[in-house]
Amino acid sequence: MISAIIIEDNIEAQEYLSHIIKNHFPNIAILGYATSVQQSIQLIHSCDPELVFMDIELTDGLSFEIFDTIKDPAFEVIFITAFENFTQKALDHFALSYITKPIDIPKLLATIRHYLKLKQRLFTIEKFELFKKLTQNKEGQLLIQTTNEHILIKIASIIKLEAEGNYTYIILDDGRKLLASKSMKYYESLLPEVSFFRAHRSTIININCIASIYKKETIILTNKDKVHVSVRNKGKLMELIQMLS
Repeated sequence: MISAIIIEDNIEAQEYLSHIIKNHFPNIAILGYATSVQQSIQLIHSCDPELVFMDIELTDGLSFEIFDTIKDPAFEVIFITAFENFTQKALDHFALSYITKPIDIPKLLATIRHYLKLKQRLFTIEKFELFKKLTQNKEGQLLIQTTNEHILIKIASIIKLEAEGNYTYIILDDGRKLLASKSMKYYESLLPEVSFFRAHRSTIININCIASIYKKETIILTNKDKVHVSVRNKGKLMELIQMLS
């Protein structure tokens, strides 16, 4: 049997999730329920679960606070979230398991089956800390997956991004040019809008890396690169110039 607990502040959602799990996975034993951060910490210590279904918003705060106390969790976490695109993209980015509210039953079943089949923990405290930095401080860090490795970079160090088919070149202020294995559209959804500007279809620049703007159509960056702004985005460039003036 796989021991599990459910951390969810909505009792109806608790019961609904429990019903789905019991109906489809008789080998998962639900040992208890919690609705708050403090209850969750106590329940985890008393039950020592292998699997935790964890809502993000609880009665006394965010479930992220649980890991301020439990520093080295020995269980897998499947997050339950009603948050919109940014948080979901961030969960995807760090390969953390999650299901959306209202509960996405096919995804829930597939996620649990994947865990039971491989017994592979996607959740680690290291990935979680990076996820928390990204969602709570959008000027934080990104984990970039290249062909051979994962590289941690500061968002502020990005000068520009260039689309390369389904890949993205990420140019950094230390001169590195990383070929990331995700599309530029994917990274655009993770970057703070206040700091990045889409100059044209295949290039996004860091506003903080603008050295000058030539004839209101060409942006010269701090690394001397020149980026031409598309006709479609010239209006946004004018807004940017006013904002920076």
